[in-house]
Amino acid sequence: MKSHPFFSLLAGLVLLAPLPLEAQQIVCQGTLGNSGEQGLTLVRFGAAAATGMGIAYDEPTESLWARAGDGVLNRYALDGRLRATYPIPKLVPISNNDRLTRVGNRLLMTVGGMLYALPIDAPSGTAPTPLKIKADIISAGSSNGGIAIASTPDRKIWQISIYNADTGKTTPLVTDLLANVRQIELLPHGDLVVHIPGTTLGDAHVNGIHELHLYHAGKEVTDGWPRPSPGEHLEFLDNYWYGATGHGTLRRFNANLEPDPGVVLGGGSGAFIGHVDQNEEIGVPWGPIKTRDGLYAVSGIVGVVHILQWDKAKLQFVIVRRIGAMQSCRGLALNHQGDVWYNSGLWRWNDPPDMPQREGSAPIEMGQAVMLPNDRFSAPILRGTPWVMGGGFTWNNVFSDLKETAPKTGFLNGSAVYKDAKGALVLLAIDKTGKSQSYRIDSYTGRAMEIRREVVLGTANPVKEWTSLAMKDADTLLGAGDGFVIEMMRAGVNWKETRRWNTAPDGLFGSRIFLTVDAGRLWISDTNNHRVLCLNPADGTFIASFGKKGEAGNDLAHLDSPQVVESRDNRAVVFDSGNQRLVKLLFAK
Repeated sequence: MKSHPFFSLLAGLVLLAPLPLEAQQIVCQGTLGNSGEQGLTLVRFGAAAATGMGIAYDEPTESLWARAGDGVLNRYALDGRLRATYPIPKLVPISNNDRLTRVGNRLLMTVGGMLYALPIDAPSGTAPTPLKIKADIISAGSSNGGIAIASTPDRKIWQISIYNADTGKTTPLVTDLLANVRQIELLPHGDLVVHIPGTTLGDAHVNGIHELHLYHAGKEVTDGWPRPSPGEHLEFLDNYWYGATGHGTLRRFNANLEPDPGVVLGGGSGAFIGHVDQNEEIGVPWGPIKTRDGLYAVSGIVGVVHILQWDKAKLQFVIVRRIGAMQSCRGLALNHQGDVWYNSGLWRWNDPPDMPQREGSAPIEMGQAVMLPNDRFSAPILRGTPWVMGGGFTWNNVFSDLKETAPKTGFLNGSAVYKDAKGALVLLAIDKTGKSQSYRIDSYTGRAMEIRREVVLGTANPVKEWTSLAMKDADTLLGAGDGFVIEMMRAGVNWKETRRWNTAPDGLFGSRIFLTVDAGRLWISDTNNHRVLCLNPADGTFIASFGKKGEAGNDLAHLDSPQVVESRDNRAVVFDSGNQRLVKLLFAK
C-alpha cells in the first residue's frame, strides 16, 4: 500500500535548513481578539470566566454595558473601545440566570439571585448598589418604570413581582407558581409572559419546544395559551419575540409567537442536517438589543459582545463586529497564508482587532497545535471531555472522541508530532506535570486514529510546570519547563534529557517560557520578561526579538506577560496574556 503523498513531507514538521543569520528585526503588524487594540481603550475581562447576562444600551452616548468575566461589568463604545469598567458581585455559585437590563437612567441586574442597581452615568470603578431584594430571574422588558422579578426559596414554588425602579417598591403579581420557571418577560402594557419547560406542546427535549404562559393582571390566560417559545433568553423587542439556542442561534417570532421567519442567526442545534454559519463565541446568545442604524447587539457564552446588522433581503442578522477581549488561550494554529485558528474559529492575518471569528466549528478549548506540511493541524482539545482535533482552517474539522480512555483534564500544555520507529506519525500531548498521552494520527487530516501508550519525558531534574513542546529535528524533542529549554533525545518510545539551558543574549529567561520551532527559528515567549525572542535552535544564538525586557506595556511596541506563541515562515502570533489580545509579528530585514 502506498503511503499518502503528504506522509513523505514529514520533514516539514521538523526544522528546515537554518536561515542565514542576517540582521533582522521583528515588527508588529497589529492585533487580534481585543476590540480596544491598545492603550486606554484596551478591553480587559475579569480573571475568571463568566457567562453573558444581556446588554444595556444608552442612545445619547452610544454606550453598551455587558458583563466581562466574573466580577466585571464593562461599558463600551459601539466601535469596541473600552469606556469604563465596574466591579460587580462575583458568581458564587455560578448562575446562568443572571441578567442585565436598563430602566430609565438605571441599570438593574440580578447576580447570584440578588438585585442590584447602577446609574448609567456612574463613574468608572463605581460598584452597583445592592437593593436587598431576592431576584433569581428578571425580565429584559419593562413597563411604567417597573421590571418583573421572580424568586424561589426552594426551586419548587415561584413568586413573581413587579419592582418599580423609581419608587423602589415591590408589588406581588403571581404567587405560588408551581413550575420550573426559566425566564420571564414583561410586556410594555404590563402583561407577563413566563417561559416554562413542558410537554403540553410536544417533547421539549427532542423537539426543543418550551411553553410560554401569559398572565394578565396576575391571572393566567388560557384561551390560546400556552404557546411555543422561540428559545432561551426570552426577549420582546419592537413587536417581535426573540429566543436563543446553541451554536450561536437566534430565532425571531412575531407578536403571535409564529416564526417570522424563524432562525435569523446561526444554525439551530439539532434542527438542520448540513452546515450553516455559526459563531461559537456567541453560544446561546443574550439579546438582541437595538442600538442604531439597523445595528443590534448580543452577548455570548463568555461575555463577548457581537454587533449584528439586519439584512432585509435575507431576513437574517449578519455579524459585523466583535467587542471584547481574549480571556485565555492554551493553543493557536498558524498557516502559510497567515490564518490564525483559536479554539472554535479563525481570523485572517489582515483582519482588524474587532473582527468576529470566521468559520466556526464546535465549541472547544484547544491545546498546543502542531502544523502539518499540508497546512492542516493536529491538536488536543477539550470538548466537555478530551478529544483530538485535526483538519484545516475551516468549520469542517474532524474530531476523535477519547473520553473513554483519557482523564477529564486533557493534555493541553504541550504537543509535538514525530515518526515512530515503524514510520507511523505520532502526536504526543502532555499536561503541565509532564504526564502524557500519545496517538497515531492520520498524516493528511491530523485526526487521531489510535490511542498509544504513555510516553515518558525522562528529565535529569523534576519539572514543576511544562508549557509547550516542539521538534528541533527528527530525533530531538524540545520542551519548555520552569523557564528552561529542555532538549531530549529518543530512548525507545520515550524521551531522555540531554541538555537544558535558559540563557538569552542579555541574561537568563524568566521563570516561565513558551516555545515553538518553524523555518529554522526557535521562538521563545519569555513571559516574565515581557518579550518574544527568536533564536537559532542549533546553537541558541540570537536572531531577533520583540518587546522590551522587563518592561510591560499595552501599546503596539510592548507586551505584557506573553504566553502561547506559534510561528509559520516569517510570521508569528503570540498570546499577549496581560493585555488579553493576540499580537501579530513579522520578520523584516
